[in-house]
Amino acid sequence: MPDVHALLSPSSAHRWLNCTPAPRLEEHFPDESSDYAREGTLAHAYCAKRLKEYLNLPTDEEDREIEELADYLTEEMPDHVETYFNIVKDKFEEAKKRTSDAKLLVEVRLDFSKFVPESFGTSDVVIIADDEMEVIDFKYGKGIEVSAHENPQMMIYALGAFHEFSDEYNIKKVRMTIVQPRLNNLSEFDLTIKKLKTWCNKVLKPAAKMAFKGEGEQAPGDWCRFCKVKGQCRALAKKSMETSSRFESPMLISTEEIARDVLPYLPVIRTWLEAVESYALKQALEGVEFDGYKVVAGRSTRKVTNPEAVMATLDEQGYRADDYLKPSELRSLSDLERLVGKKRFSELCGSFIEKPQGKPTLVTLDDKREPYNAAAADFKDFV
Repeated sequence: MPDVHALLSPSSAHRWLNCTPAPRLEEHFPDESSDYAREGTLAHAYCAKRLKEYLNLPTDEEDREIEELADYLTEEMPDHVETYFNIVKDKFEEAKKRTSDAKLLVEVRLDFSKFVPESFGTSDVVIIADDEMEVIDFKYGKGIEVSAHENPQMMIYALGAFHEFSDEYNIKKVRMTIVQPRLNNLSEFDLTIKKLKTWCNKVLKPAAKMAFKGEGEQAPGDWCRFCKVKGQCRALAKKSMETSSRFESPMLISTEEIARDVLPYLPVIRTWLEAVESYALKQALEGVEFDGYKVVAGRSTRKVTNPEAVMATLDEQGYRADDYLKPSELRSLSDLERLVGKKRFSELCGSFIEKPQGKPTLVTLDDKREPYNAAAADFKDFV
């Protein structure tokens, strides 16, 4: 699991395919990690270790990473790792039924330089068999559901894997699979090798050539979310602020204008505003002065640093435990399912569990979710 990344990495392909100047603009800005990223890295290490143990392969690298990131282990992580492992194992068993010498490869280092200048990367899993090859990617995030459909990262992985193994197997098509267990998301996309090569020649290679040189026009969009320079990007700022120039009335905005000129740009505008605020704060903390602004301490919430000492002190003073301790609370559903077993728990307590309708959210018509039913939410207790 190397820390070195290519300038045109597959993971950022959605961005540089749409905004070709982005990689060179971001080039000298450091990668910023987070607790979420470290948690994801740990989950990946456990996934790789589980599969390598299944294949009787050494796990030294994974063991080191697991030890280094041990603080990020959560109670639910082993379950999600096992879900991923079972999906991969089942797919491999199916591949062996079609091709007796099918291969399951874990943490596969791939070279994409034939299609993307100086590019390389590591695929979580590649299953190779005659007729069909499968590339599988594990996603631990739960903020955004990731689709495999025409996913450029997965298509680049598929190209690299086909280039690496096509001499050994008669591969006619590729299946790209994303496993995102925290969202119960198993997304698959099939593509013939012919169509994959067509995409490579008509879309990938031309854009990659421009991106490597830093050429082309800046093009703001939803791909700006993870761009390192979004807080300073002039094109993104212009795109975010030009919306108001389309309004017909100087006083009020019509619903038609909101639908046409505001709602489609909300994600871009939100991304820009949050990025500018974050960038400005970071610069101010480093000594840059913004006329009319200063850095202050935000609101904070008091917290107990030593609960045991507080309980002991109150106990010594004669206060009853019932007065300063919360009553017993039911453990989380994940804990209960782990205790009883998912199937058995569902049999015993399924009638006591419900998944309420989510908070109303305005989305585009192509969203796969069912329309929000306000009546169902209001009267669900009377059904």
